[in-house]
Amino acid sequence: MKCHHVFTIAPKVKGVVVREDHATLVRLGFGLPELVAMGLDQPATADPPGLMDVYLRRSEKKEDVATLRGHLRDVANWAKAGGLEIRHVWFEQLSASKGHVRRPEFERATQAVLDGKSQTLAVWRADRFDRRGMGAVGRMLDEFDRRQARLVSVSEGLDSAKGGRIVFAILSERAREEAKDIAKRVKIGHDAHKADGRRGTGRPPFGLYSAPGSGKVEHHRDEFETARRLADLLLGGETTKGTAHRLNEEGRLTRSGTTWSPTAVSKLAQSPLFAGMVPVRKRKTDGHGNLLDVWEGYGEPLRDGTGDVVLCGTGVVSPTEWFTIRSLIAGRTDDRWAKGKAEGKYLGTGSYRCGRLRDKKGAGELELCGGSMSHRGGRYRCAVRETRGASVCKGVVTLADRIDHAVGQAWVNHIAALEPDDPVITEIARRWLAFSDPEKQARRREAHKALEAAQERVKKLEDDFYVYGRMDEERFEELGEGLRLVIEEMATALEGMDTESDLAAGLQPEHLQRAWEEAEMADRRRLLKCALGEKGITVKPAARQGDPTPILERVEFDWLSTGH
Repeated sequence: MKCHHVFTIAPKVKGVVVREDHATLVRLGFGLPELVAMGLDQPATADPPGLMDVYLRRSEKKEDVATLRGHLRDVANWAKAGGLEIRHVWFEQLSASKGHVRRPEFERATQAVLDGKSQTLAVWRADRFDRRGMGAVGRMLDEFDRRQARLVSVSEGLDSAKGGRIVFAILSERAREEAKDIAKRVKIGHDAHKADGRRGTGRPPFGLYSAPGSGKVEHHRDEFETARRLADLLLGGETTKGTAHRLNEEGRLTRSGTTWSPTAVSKLAQSPLFAGMVPVRKRKTDGHGNLLDVWEGYGEPLRDGTGDVVLCGTGVVSPTEWFTIRSLIAGRTDDRWAKGKAEGKYLGTGSYRCGRLRDKKGAGELELCGGSMSHRGGRYRCAVRETRGASVCKGVVTLADRIDHAVGQAWVNHIAALEPDDPVITEIARRWLAFSDPEKQARRREAHKALEAAQERVKKLEDDFYVYGRMDEERFEELGEGLRLVIEEMATALEGMDTESDLAAGLQPEHLQRAWEEAEMADRRRLLKCALGEKGITVKPAARQGDPTPILERVEFDWLSTGH
């Protein structure tokens, strides 16, 4: 399951105090009489020791919500018997069999206990809580213990404050193994469906439709014409950039209602599903070989035992057309990278922004483009205009030498106008020294590596003690104390590198001005960025070609110091 429900807080009713989780309880199907019976009709008023948070999770939509209501009734009865009030009920619909999937409501439930809002977190059953194993659960219970809080499993009669920790550890390990089995069964099922000519999960690409449960694709009655137009442009020799321009000029929008970009065109055209072929994509892994929720490339067509592609319906293009399009795109990409990347010759790369007003999504409302400006042929040009076309933004064009010279002088004047003790000078110097002193940068990198290595050893040490039981408590405390000292030393060293005396050499404006005059273009670009905020430099369009207006009157600076 790839989605989860996060219910919004119910609006306040005039004259009535409403629980924050009221909307969740209503959506679970509880009426007012039953909420009153469970004590969930009004906000809880007890102190944290008398309060309890409840976490409910449904793995699949097909699971009966009535069962979840039964779970909450059991928990509410347990709370009443123990003299506790339920402060908040957290609920989400999300599979716990995938270690890389975040569970926002689970995080909020545990954080509420860690923040001291209540001292009990209840679940109906341990496997509804966490499937990551006893290492993760053990560390969480440690944090609960420090706050005199506890975790309880109502149906299993477990209480971490009453000797239930070891049982929680065993059950969490069993839940982790079960999660692995679920993931394995799901993968086998997906692979079998694909071999039978079913497309897999997810929404089909633009231009195609898939009837629920069919696993087949067919033409989308509203999107197919635009998708086929895109394919014909590419097959006719048009680039992905040119195709995006043409589609935008013709007023054709993507499924989400936005304009086309070269990247969007490329991704769509290179998806095997675009040709009605079953796609196979490889998942990336972390440094330890664990699967991530990140996939490589656009996927390859699945082939049967004879080497033929497996189809799952009728695509926008034929398989032959798809291979042709992919070959054309790959050829142009290879040519571009073969030429190599030229050294930076321009000051404003990454700092200049287009200041043209454009129509906001065709609604007649004007908004600032704000797109980055790239250089080509001695001029800076709006990248939005270059990639999406004039129909999206008419863009701004300006001579590179002219604006770079003016901006460089403005930087020097800006720095000279600052007081020596201006905090902006300190910030600029700190940024500059971060990449202008290679020796210090090397020391910082080594300190970071040492810190990360120590933190990783702490995690392994905790696993060896809590998870695998490879050492006794005395040895664990001895090694843990040593690692904590290392971490404190590295953190102190890193902090010192930001405040050591050599920073003072860069605090004087005249030193920074001299650095500008002597710097290469790449270094000037860094110095410029050191003094700029997030908005960078906005370049407004000229009134007409050959406009004699001084360029600085068309430029707006987002200096770190807004007073100059």
